[in-house]
Amino acid sequence: MTVHLCDTLDLDALRSRTGAKWNYYPADVLPLWVAEMDFPLAEPIKQAIRDRLDRDDLGYGTSTGIPGLREAVADRVATRYGYRVAPEQVVGIDSTVHSMRVAIETLTEPGDEILINTPLYPPFKASILGAGRVAVEVEMVDAGDGYRYDMAALEAAVTPKTKMLMICSPHNPLGRVFDEQELGEIAAFVLRHDLLLVSDELHADLTFDGTQRAIAGLSSEIAERTVTLYGPTKAFNLPGLQVSFILPGSEELKERLGFGPGKHFGGPNVLAQEAALAALSQCDDWLNSVLGYLKGNRDMLAEFVESELPGVTMHPPAATYLAWLDFRGAGLGDEPAKHLLEHAKVGLNEGSTFGRGGAGFVRLNFATSSDILRQGLDRIRDALT
Repeated sequence: MTVHLCDTLDLDALRSRTGAKWNYYPADVLPLWVAEMDFPLAEPIKQAIRDRLDRDDLGYGTSTGIPGLREAVADRVATRYGYRVAPEQVVGIDSTVHSMRVAIETLTEPGDEILINTPLYPPFKASILGAGRVAVEVEMVDAGDGYRYDMAALEAAVTPKTKMLMICSPHNPLGRVFDEQELGEIAAFVLRHDLLLVSDELHADLTFDGTQRAIAGLSSEIAERTVTLYGPTKAFNLPGLQVSFILPGSEELKERLGFGPGKHFGGPNVLAQEAALAALSQCDDWLNSVLGYLKGNRDMLAEFVESELPGVTMHPPAATYLAWLDFRGAGLGDEPAKHLLEHAKVGLNEGSTFGRGGAGFVRLNFATSSDILRQGLDRIRDALT
């Protein structure tokens, strides 16, 4: 019987890693928190890095990237997500969080209001506040079968100072893949209020259910107002390499972002660029295998929550390897992750750090072996009984 690559993980070997995930907590804690996978890298990625090193070529990277990289990004978002963008519009940068800050600082002014839909990946709000802008949090609503945008609340939140909407699609931490109708409502809202749109689509390649669609691909009108953020780091397990891409929907937006003709910027380091090109052009078989494994972990998690964790609920995510667990019925207060760290020795992300609507929730990363995931879930169950 063939052993899946994701089942080859050794707990002692994982604990010897020096990155953030396995180093942040003491050795007796199982870390199911920060958004990175434990799985072995795809071989073409490792080979691409080796080949670059063998050429003794570690010079500065540029925002235009190594040959073929921008074309690979443009081809992928067109064929997979319905957004046709010229390769010349693709800008390489070191991280999606940096991309957010660039968009905020170049496209808005201090004191401007920026709408976000919470609970939401914390760097959205941090980037807004760090740039001296005002973050306006509008809660997502639980429709029973998953979370939805609250369009009435978004309308009510608009003021003369509102200049931008920032979305996460697929959504972190909620795991939602928004259908074309929902994205169309957001696009119409942006156009109606003359806003700019930043769409973080970093988790697009991690879609299990439904069809991921780039919102900028809906029409030329919304594309001209949209800055799409995309990259391979989450889907291909490359977070430490720091490589991401900004896709401005028009030449004017690209100019305003500071990436126009004649302007020269450093880009991701060259090893990261080689890894990104290999990931996007050679590693879909690896990704499909990992997605199948992650879907199995997700389903196991959902069944365990329903049968073994009284007072806890979740909507199985349609994308990402991050589950948003509602502990409000378990009697652990507003900070269940704190309680579970102490009593279950499991490291999770506290829901309250994701903004309004997050208190009483935790975010759990299930991108590890099914055995390690089950150990963590058993610990959580035992801490609740």
